[in-house]
Amino acid sequence: MSRPRILGGTAKGRELDTPRRGTRPSPSRLREALFDILAFETGGPFLDLFSGSGAVGLEAASRGWDATCVDLSREAAGVIRGNAARAGLRVEVVKADALRFAREHPGAFDVVFAAPPYDLALTPIFQAIVDAGTARPGGLYVFQHPSREPPGLDLQAGLDAPRTKRYGTNALTLLRRAR
Repeated sequence: MSRPRILGGTAKGRELDTPRRGTRPSPSRLREALFDILAFETGGPFLDLFSGSGAVGLEAASRGWDATCVDLSREAAGVIRGNAARAGLRVEVVKADALRFAREHPGAFDVVFAAPPYDLALTPIFQAIVDAGTARPGGLYVFQHPSREPPGLDLQAGLDAPRTKRYGTNALTLLRRAR
């Protein structure tokens, strides 16, 4: 398997290391689509939860976002730090539980991206992130999941209806917080 690369921005073309096991880097097609969607957003604080190799957060940093990558794995956090250093990107890397981090930072991010391991119950994880209110007013939640398993979120007031975009076996569900 080839190593993921940064697709755009200042570090375009840089290869990324991945942890030896336990991660599933977001496919390049999906990352490209994500940043096409975000092209008209103002680059600000970007949160990558369950970061793994950091491919999404590092891509965000390469494109001008102020990225924070959160992963519970010590190995993953080390890989992300190494990838950031080699690519010359400033990224905050936090070794922590993703849901706890989300709860401790309400209203702090313009974009909240989460790609938990697919073998977990994804809907409760995504619901906990939305319920934590981690996105700023007007901010965007982006959840990566298998195409065949769209999250059934219980939407609260102040959230737009979710939109799901499919990319092969993966999908992104986008949910905007009202201003």
